[in-house]
Amino acid sequence: MEVIVGQYLQKGAMEMWKMAPVFAGVGYGNMVISAMCVWYYCVIISWAVFYMSQAFRSEFPWETCEHEWNNEYCIRTGNESSQIEALVNSTGLNVTAVEKRLQTAVEQFWERRVLQQTDTFLDMGGVQWEILLILIASWVAIYFAMWNGITHARKCIYFCAIFPYFVIAILLGRALTLDGSWEGVKHYLVPTLEPLLSITLWKDAGTQVFYSYGVGFGTLIALGSHNKFSHNCYRDALLLCFINVMTSFLAGLAIFGMLGHMSHLTGKDISEVVKPGLGLTFVVYPETATHIPGKQVWAVLFFSMIIILGFDSQVCMVEGVYTGMADRFPYLLKYRKISLFLFCLFFFVVSLPMVTF
Repeated sequence: MEVIVGQYLQKGAMEMWKMAPVFAGVGYGNMVISAMCVWYYCVIISWAVFYMSQAFRSEFPWETCEHEWNNEYCIRTGNESSQIEALVNSTGLNVTAVEKRLQTAVEQFWERRVLQQTDTFLDMGGVQWEILLILIASWVAIYFAMWNGITHARKCIYFCAIFPYFVIAILLGRALTLDGSWEGVKHYLVPTLEPLLSITLWKDAGTQVFYSYGVGFGTLIALGSHNKFSHNCYRDALLLCFINVMTSFLAGLAIFGMLGHMSHLTGKDISEVVKPGLGLTFVVYPETATHIPGKQVWAVLFFSMIIILGFDSQVCMVEGVYTGMADRFPYLLKYRKISLFLFCLFFFVVSLPMVTF
């Protein structure tokens, strides 16, 4: 419906509601939601680029506990009982107290090296220069991908849309050959009825649907506004839904195959292998890649896919917000390159606190 309305009116999310002014706030809400995502998305891309740069090393920095960011409670995956026993003897704490403090090497790399987390939100330190430089490069790439308009960026968008499927196919094939992977697939495909009674599960499922289809962000409206008035958008919508479902299914197979392998390595239940949030991308896969022959290849492939998917999503969201603003303030299009530069510069500046420690 969003694509149809955008195509019919040839307007973005803010101006389309002139057809029903009482709902104008919905368009502004779409812009706010997209702007909030645009605010932080390039930071996630920067983290992925940083991980990929580290993946070219012969030994990953998240493999061992011998770095300056590691503390005494860092352990390596495998033979954990002997490491816990050594910590009990060296610290004088009991087993329960030690286990509460334990972190794997990859968890400490993520939290203590990449994020450099502090105790409170107000405890802001200096800038992480590596992440900052990558963030600058990310916004420069976004700008040049869009400075002649989204319709001129089709080749870039096509590549960003197609390449991840090759990577997913390769990763899926490798994941299903790992020890314990089929336990993960079984966990993924065999239904369990009890969780269906949880409201949280349905909330998370609904959130995922909205995110995966881009509903409510204003992006689909903006992209639809660039279509010709007679374009067959019904076909596009059906095709998009089918591709999205199949992509989610295949990506789920690959991910749960890797989770099954991690469960096999650690002896933990699959539900305990990963923490909520970004841990799946920046903790579980780096840990899994560590134990796969040819680890550098698999890690680089995975993070290149994350980077391209993130870049593609960011371009679309930036287009959604910028198109909405340009419809509301038409003079922005007259000076598109300058206004787009200021737009990207603004979101770069407000994202700077996210690359501090």
